[in-house]
Amino acid sequence: MKKINIILFLVYFTLGLSQEANLKDLYSKKEYDNAIKLAQKILISSPEDFNTQLMLLKIYNSKCDYPEASTLLAKMSSSDEKFLIESLKTNYGLGNTKEAKRIYDQLIKDSKNEVLKNELLKFGLVTGLDQIYDDWKIKETQNIIFHFQQSVSAEKMQNIIVSRQKAFEKINNFFNSVLPKKIDFFVWDTEESYNSYLKTNLGFTFAQFCISHNRLNQSPGHEIAHNISFWKNPEQKKVIFINEGIGVYFDQQGNNRLEAAKEAYRKDPANIKEIWQNNRRAEESIMYPIAGAFIEYLIQYDKEKLLQLTEDQTYENAVKVYDKKIYRLIEDFIKTLESD
Repeated sequence: MKKINIILFLVYFTLGLSQEANLKDLYSKKEYDNAIKLAQKILISSPEDFNTQLMLLKIYNSKCDYPEASTLLAKMSSSDEKFLIESLKTNYGLGNTKEAKRIYDQLIKDSKNEVLKNELLKFGLVTGLDQIYDDWKIKETQNIIFHFQQSVSAEKMQNIIVSRQKAFEKINNFFNSVLPKKIDFFVWDTEESYNSYLKTNLGFTFAQFCISHNRLNQSPGHEIAHNISFWKNPEQKKVIFINEGIGVYFDQQGNNRLEAAKEAYRKDPANIKEIWQNNRRAEESIMYPIAGAFIEYLIQYDKEKLLQLTEDQTYENAVKVYDKKIYRLIEDFIKTLESD
């Protein structure tokens, strides 16, 4: 009998290790739905399995499903750093900024892991949780929380607030996306691209957490469009050419996109299919205007198909969405660029 019990223990132990390995493998492959099913199956037989709960929480956050993550989080409690990091992501993702700030400060203060601390500091700089933002001015509208560097003038703040809120409404009238929180919109008092604090160029968007960082002279809608289009489907497959084309088309500048694209194409007749198919970043001054005009062309052709393309921006999906006519559409668009 004792031998049977030992054998059963070994079987269950080995099975547990196997399931844990499978769960991690599914997560690493970004097969989130299958990973969720497996984690839930494990938790039926072992409801208090903390490691599986933690892995499931991580999956929900990676999937940007913060409401499900929050439901699971309410059943968990731990001082484990990995748990606190996921709790930080969940709370920030839902706009619970005070709780996210509390967890962030606790981790920065208590963690002995220098690598983790450095990653947290980077996260804090992007999300606004870092102490350098403590004296920034905060203004809030229906859809956006504005964070202004202290030196930005009241007049500039008002212009940005009005134009960006208007841009949000206009863009989301097209996409009809549901964001999990208001956009945290950071405005640095500079017209220079490079930001020495963030060690990258402005502007950029971290759409998973509805964040944009901007310089003063950016277009009203480009970064907002990246946030809104992402939340049409958070599991979207992004491709540079289409994604940046969306940003340019919805920048609310009122420019003649076709003329700008023609001028860019005359300077460098870019191979649209090759750039798109290989997800290659071409020279911005060439690619951006061409991509913006191409999105305009696709919207005029069929708005609903463009919305489908937004969710999976790969060339292969475009072939399916446009019933194998995408190559002809590209050819016709290029002819338009080449015309006088």
